[in-house]
Amino acid sequence: MFKYTVILILLANLLTTTKISAQDFKGKVTTYLTEAYGDTTTSGEILNAKTFTASHEYFPLGTVINIVNLKNKKSIQVIINDNEISDDDLMLEFTHAVAQSLGIRDQETIDAKISVITWGKTAGNIAVNSNKEPDFKVDFRKYDYVKPTDQKKN
Repeated sequence: MFKYTVILILLANLLTTTKISAQDFKGKVTTYLTEAYGDTTTSGEILNAKTFTASHEYFPLGTVINIVNLKNKKSIQVIINDNEISDDDLMLEFTHAVAQSLGIRDQETIDAKISVITWGKTAGNIAVNSNKEPDFKVDFRKYDYVKPTDQKKN
């Protein structure tokens, strides 16, 4: 009996201290529109075409992700510094520098796999200038993100 109690305590401790560091998502991605460069991002940075940054509607700012172009298998790691997406069908928008690394043209939409390397801070993760929900929910059973409005109400 003592043996099972110790195992349960160790397992509970492991579950409470283990942080999920990698999760895959698949979807449509593209570059920012040219007119967006020079605008202020959600993080307060000025959007620059030469940086390796991206925007995801619900990922916390500071989240580091790996993007893989599913067509040519090129990949790059970028940081989320914005939470504004120009099209609801897109999962991610990124800079010109990221597009070059992935081997795609500006404004070309591709299918990509995104792996979360490290999650950003959850406090204040969504645009401070918007009325968006401050938290996000991820359905880890699918390769897609779940918007708060898509959740079932009790």
